[in-house]
Amino acid sequence: MIRYAIVCALALVHLSVPLAAQTLPEPLTDTVSDFAQVLDDAAEAKIAGLLQQTREETGVHVTVATMPAIEAYGGSPGQRLDAYAKGLFNAWGVGDAERNDGILMLVVTDAREVRIALGAGYDAVYDGRASRVLSTAVLPEFREGRLAEGIEAGIRSARVQLIDPWLEGRPVGLTDGFESEGRDWSQAVPIAGFGGVVGLFLWWVLRKARLSRECPKCGEQTLTRTREVIEPATFLSRGTGLEHLLCTSCGFTGRRTYSISRLSSGSRSSAFGASGGSGGGSSGGGFGGGKSSGGGASGKW
Repeated sequence: MIRYAIVCALALVHLSVPLAAQTLPEPLTDTVSDFAQVLDDAAEAKIAGLLQQTREETGVHVTVATMPAIEAYGGSPGQRLDAYAKGLFNAWGVGDAERNDGILMLVVTDAREVRIALGAGYDAVYDGRASRVLSTAVLPEFREGRLAEGIEAGIRSARVQLIDPWLEGRPVGLTDGFESEGRDWSQAVPIAGFGGVVGLFLWWVLRKARLSRECPKCGEQTLTRTREVIEPATFLSRGTGLEHLLCTSCGFTGRRTYSISRLSSGSRSSAFGASGGSGGGSSGGGFGGGKSSGGGASGKW
């Protein structure tokens, strides 16, 4: 009987180890969580500023995390990076809870692997675009040892390849291959001809200028969103915010509530607690409760 009790106790201890190991880290800020400490203060501030600018101008929340190994931050031994990134994305709640438009860039330095995890609001075609962001903007810099530059280039490329077409409702499958930063255009000329390339580029420029969302009433791309905090988040509970919708074409107005993730003990006070924003998209701090269904792309350097 005593032997049986000892065996059961040992089994419980054995089972508790992987359960404890699954505890995911709290974000350090809602922009950059440099767990691997590979960014100096200047580089981190520059990346955080770019992320905040992207969020204020588009309403889409992009966050960056670095870590030496996922096993050190709740990952299971042998766990795939895409599965871990999805779990981290959902634990943090990246992006808007209704639009599920968030983006997480996760850099794992020991494995020399990077993942762009997309919110559930992105169609599967965006997985290929996320792969292009990595191959054309991020990985070339990483392979030269320039992690900060690669992260920054990835954010800018994600704006063009992922966020802008998603906001505009652009039929992305029609123009794949003509929008990547740094692309060798000589490869496209024999296929479409110089005139076709120029025409597609002009079309893209015109479409890019229409960053506001489509109005649900009149269908025009003139819907603006602004946010205000109704109940700030605390370390113990989520907060609540109110998003205001206004169409400058037909006068449509609307509003909807959104959730603000609770504060983490390791966060910077200036980064959390959502604040009202203005412009073409919603802005503010903190995480909005978005979810990922596992979409995105991974790469190694």
